[in-house]
Formats: sequence, structure tokens, C-alpha cells
Amino acid sequence: MGSAYYVYAIFGGETQLPPALLGLGGAPVTAVEWYDLAAAASCLEDTPLRPTSEHILRHEAVVEAVRRAGPALPVRFGTLLAGQGAVQRALKEHYASLLADLARLGDKVELGLTVLWNGAEGGAGATIEDAGAHDSRLVGTGPGTRYLRARLAEHRWIARWQSRAQTLAQGIHEALQCRASESHYTLLPAPRLLLRGAYLVQPAGVGAFREAFEAVRRAQPELRFLLSGPWPPYSFVTPPGDRSATCRDIWPSTRDSAAIIQPTSEEESL
Repeated sequence: MGSAYYVYAIFGGETQLPPALLGLGGAPVTAVEWYDLAAAASCLEDTPLRPTSEHILRHEAVVEAVRRAGPALPVRFGTLLAGQGAVQRALKEHYASLLADLARLGDKVELGLTVLWNGAEGGAGATIEDAGAHDSRLVGTGPGTRYLRARLAEHRWIARWQSRAQTLAQGIHEALQCRASESHYTLLPAPRLLLRGAYLVQPAGVGAFREAFEAVRRAQPELRFLLSGPWPPYSFVTPPGDRSATCRDIWPSTRDSAAIIQPTSEEESL
């Protein structure tokens, strides 16, 4: 392929890249500048761009090295633009948003939270049979009545299950969000996964956040908690309103950061 440019991070023009920083394929990482912004990038000619452990770890090592040098926004793994001019055009098109995000996120880190529960116990011990106690409005013993009773029982059980999940998740999230600058969570992304959250924290506040997390975990011994990070703040970068073909790959996103934020062995076993 031609002299494509692989992008690792966006940083302020006043930040100096660490000397002799090497990216994918051992290529030198250089700064591609546009006014007060710059992109940490390297020329990628012959190295196959695959999400191998080696490539992912090298990408993350460059991101971390840039962030140690100064405030920086991480860019998702796999961001490849046509050349230096394409990188500059991407910086130009999103210049104002990137500057704002750099000021908001550049020196902060992200902590990820995963909470698992036994979904079968989500209704506080209730079962579908319990929820299907006879309803006086459904008289008769025919197959149609039995079917309607079963559907009503299922509906009631799911409602209890979701209500219990909402109560637990909100309590956990409220106890942690006060320790974060920004936060968000997803409720029940899977039946056994009660919530998955992300919390934006100042580096100096990571210890206090971990203490709050431990208090929450002790208060809910029936749940299984996993706290990961600190990571670069992939989940909090503002999504683009309109991506052009030129710059569609330069913006980091929550979903795409999953390739970089690798699960621990504990999470993989769930």
C-alpha cells in the first residue's frame, strides 16, 4: 500500500513527542500538525494491519507515551488515513471539537465497571410461577386461558426483574458518580450483566474512586464486580456529528475502543 498514515492520538501543539518513539512495524512516530493540534502518527507501508496482541499493545504503548508527555486524546485502534494531508484535513474538519475535548479530557483517565448478577434471582426470589398467580380476570381452564396466564406470568416476572435491576444499578452508579467528573452506564446489556459503566476521573482521584468502589462491593456481596483501568478516556470523546470520507476513522469511539481495552482473565471467564 502507499505511504498511509496510522494515527494513535491527538495532542496539543505545545506537547513534544517522546524521542525515538516507535509505532507499528517499528516505524517512527511523528507529529502531524494543524495549528494548535497535532496527531501522533507513523507511516505504514508494508505492515499488515491486523488486531493482533502485538499490534494492539504497540498502539496502546504509543497512546500512553504521548499522554505521559502531555494532555492527549486516544484514537481507536485501526485508524489509517491516506497520507499526511488526509491527517491534516481531519484535524481541520474537527478542529474546534478536538480542542474542546482536549481541554476537557486530555489529562483525565477512564475507569470501567462491570457488575454481574444471577438473572434468575433478579426478581428478588420470585419465579415465573409465582408471578403467574391466578388472575380473577382469566377464568376457565382451556388451553387459551392457560396460554394467556403463562404470558401474563412471564410479563410480570420480567417487570419485577427489570425493576430490581434498575434499583440495584442506580444505587451502585450513584455511589460512584460523585467521585467522577463524568460518567455513564448501560443497564442490562446482557441477562447476567447487570450494568457496564464508565467513569472519568482525575489521575489524583483514582485512589478515592477505588475506595468508593470497594465500599459498594462490600455492601453488595451477592453481586460480582470488576473494575478495570485506568485507561485513556476512550468512552468520553465527543462523537462526530458528520463524518466525511476523509476523516471518518480519526475519531475515537466507545464501541471501537473495545479492541484496545482488553478484558482481564477474570472477565474473559464470565
